[in-house]
Amino acid sequence: MGILYLTTEGSKVRKDGGRIVVCVGNERIHEIPIEQVDAVVVFTGAHLTEEVMVEFLKRGTAVTFLSSRGQYYGRLEPVQSVDVLRQMKQASLTKNDEFCLGLSKEFISSKIHNQITVLRWFFKNRPDLDDSDLDKLKVLYGKIINAGSIGEVTGYEGNAAKIYFSCLSRLCKPEFRFTERTRQPPKDAFNSMLSYGYTLLMYEIYTILGKHGLYPYFGFMHKPKRGHPALASDLMEEWRPVIVDAFVLHLANKGSFKSIDFETDPASGGVFLCKEQSREFLRRYEKRVISRIKSDDGDSDQTFNYRLQIDKQVTMLAKAIDKEDYRIYKSYRIR
Repeated sequence: MGILYLTTEGSKVRKDGGRIVVCVGNERIHEIPIEQVDAVVVFTGAHLTEEVMVEFLKRGTAVTFLSSRGQYYGRLEPVQSVDVLRQMKQASLTKNDEFCLGLSKEFISSKIHNQITVLRWFFKNRPDLDDSDLDKLKVLYGKIINAGSIGEVTGYEGNAAKIYFSCLSRLCKPEFRFTERTRQPPKDAFNSMLSYGYTLLMYEIYTILGKHGLYPYFGFMHKPKRGHPALASDLMEEWRPVIVDAFVLHLANKGSFKSIDFETDPASGGVFLCKEQSREFLRRYEKRVISRIKSDDGDSDQTFNYRLQIDKQVTMLAKAIDKEDYRIYKSYRIR
């Protein structure tokens, strides 16, 4: 799936034959064959012509509108992806306690497993640091299987998160260390990058859910809340450590971004990437999710990328919903 990110302020996006063309004034700054565009993310300041919006709707191409800081405004949603029968079954299963608990255990056990693996990767290069917190995470991971309610599952998740983010901070270079996970708004540079990455991941999953006829707001673990795509949040859990956390820690420690690349909003006290650095983060994120990776199943000839794997996970979830069997869904776990 190809996602077109439109970030240039003052740009105008139009259709020219079979191509999408991005112009600033009379200058063409980018163009791409329209069949290569499966989804579009429009940041503040980029403008779509009516002709190109109609073309996207006709082709079933979802368009997401975000602010330059990642605030979600809304979407242009094609009707081709609406599968009412599947969505009715999805909605009814949100009231099935066994189905919801089974999926919740799968999502969170995978998340904690992936957190442990990511930390192990980075601790391996820091023998000077105490890695005993990994044992605490392993204990919490082991408790998930016997959890009797979603509240119990999310309780273990919350305890794991405190330990995990404390470890991430200790693994950071000094200028990126933080005291706790903060959001809406993020209060430091590391949290700022996490929040931006999670936003990109959220609406990537949102788009793929729509493509498979699922309704992003009917979740199985996250409680329903006005304006919150709970199912996208459910599916994000296993991917947060893999796609975003490890990526942000790498950027912070390799010097890809510096503390001077961030600005503080005087109104909210939030810390955000400056506009140019925000584009660079976006470029690097896109490279991460589409880069080919060797399969970890032991077959060195097999490769995949994270975007295709997320699509595979959503396909599996759709099948679990259709069959009303949560055991069909197997979360993604790194080694």
